[in-house]
Amino acid sequence: MTLRDRISLTWRYGKGIFLIGAVYNLVCAGFQSDGFSYTFLVDSFIIKAVVTAITVYLVKQFRDRDAIFFYINLGLSRRKLLTTIILIDFLALAVLMTTMFFIYG
Repeated sequence: MTLRDRISLTWRYGKGIFLIGAVYNLVCAGFQSDGFSYTFLVDSFIIKAVVTAITVYLVKQFRDRDAIFFYINLGLSRRKLLTTIILIDFLALAVLMTTMFFIYG
């Protein structure tokens, strides 16, 4: 399996989490662009953890139970896919907030 295939499958598995996370990240960046605040920076990461937990729970509840076997048969574990998705999502927020710090801070 190539890297491109893994990226494609990760996107396919976590599309909902990525999209909700991207909306949250852009909203936080919009608030930070009005006036940079260190407390909002910390609060955004705390709230991001709560939003991500709720999103993962809802996606897991409403996903077809047999769909996970597609990824398992390809040799990808559910835990590894979910960890990758969450790390990328938090890394995107960290990069965006760091950029806002350098621009407005």
